[in-house]
Amino acid sequence: MPMYGQVVVGPPGSGKTTYCNGMQQYLRLVGRADTLVINLDPANESTAITNNKAGSSSSPDHNDGADAGETDSADVSSSSSPQHQGDGRDEDDKDNSNDDQITLPYDTLLDVCEEVVNLSSVMDELGLGPNGGLMYCMEYIEHHLDHVISIIKSRINPRTYLLIDLPGQVELYTHSACVQNILTKLTKELDLRLCMINLIDAHYCADASKFISAALLSTTTMLRLELPAVNVLSKIDMISKYGELPYNLDYFTECNDLERLVPYLDGAGGEDDVGRGGEHGDGDGDGAMCELTPWYDDPEYVAARTKTRRSKFFRRRQKMHELLSEVVDDYGLLHYIPLDISDAASVGRVVAQVDRANGYVFVGGGDGEGAGGGSGSDGGNGEAAETSDEVSDMFRCAIQAEGAGWGYEQLADVQEKFMGTFKESIPELQR
Repeated sequence: MPMYGQVVVGPPGSGKTTYCNGMQQYLRLVGRADTLVINLDPANESTAITNNKAGSSSSPDHNDGADAGETDSADVSSSSSPQHQGDGRDEDDKDNSNDDQITLPYDTLLDVCEEVVNLSSVMDELGLGPNGGLMYCMEYIEHHLDHVISIIKSRINPRTYLLIDLPGQVELYTHSACVQNILTKLTKELDLRLCMINLIDAHYCADASKFISAALLSTTTMLRLELPAVNVLSKIDMISKYGELPYNLDYFTECNDLERLVPYLDGAGGEDDVGRGGEHGDGDGDGAMCELTPWYDDPEYVAARTKTRRSKFFRRRQKMHELLSEVVDDYGLLHYIPLDISDAASVGRVVAQVDRANGYVFVGGGDGEGAGGGSGSDGGNGEAAETSDEVSDMFRCAIQAEGAGWGYEQLADVQEKFMGTFKESIPELQR
């Protein structure tokens, strides 16, 4: 029987750990009690592990050629239940009540920082920096993946729903194939149906250059991992603190025609965009900037800004962003869903999209499958039960698909709730 799950990726600071914690709580509340997290981020370690790393089994020093199963056998034998990590840390906290120790917020099926390798040990013992150390850790996990899979198999059951927390360093998705290889082997060995959740911090919407870069990274990650994907704008409840957005929220969720962001590379667009105002707008962007920054009309600032915008570097920078935007638009893969992890309705919309992407919508809540399988020896009744289950699955899919839409009304509600207003007056939105 296949298992289902989510692979959580995104740049550092996009809220992957918070997402895993909130999603685990939500899924357990809606009936998926066996939802557990696999922490595959060697840098996402608790302070308890860091303080005791000298005696932990996560040391990367295996110069004697010993197999990973031998080096980690003590940890595996002492951890027979998925919740063993939290129990062990609670006992340690009693002995070290005066020390402030940070533990992972979610319940883990496997924490590589405790049982395989962690970044702090690699950096200390091999003298590597954060990026090089993380690359080493992920390649180490790939090399010992058979041992990792054996641990997972010993702790799962057919009803387990997995959330896989991955590191966010860009190099892992652009310069290395280790993450792709790990996910490919996990999918085959565990018969997983995975969906990639790509988190992008909503504050990128307030910076044109960052949003174009994030969109390019999202596209690259989707192409490299080759998984069904749901792209998410996380921390949408904080978006009002990042300043005025150049366009309404639906422009960033639909992610079309990104070249319209190029005039806002330095935080404002308008008529004085070195001859680009007539092409991209009527100057409303500068009006918003004037209200936020009193120094914007200062003659010296205006002169310096004009000189900068007429420089060869700025023109080349504009051209580069135009080409990057064209690449993202040509693929046309992106569509973001705003997410407030503390809002159940917002999380539910993401779950609906995920269930459709990985196929869980066809078997979710499938108590009927077990009932049909053990319904006696009468073949006719068994076939009737199976037919009933298939019809139930089709209706479930139809209902889920109908309620999973993310349209104008939902976007208007989000913008009104978190941004205070819905700017109907923006001419670029008049189609």
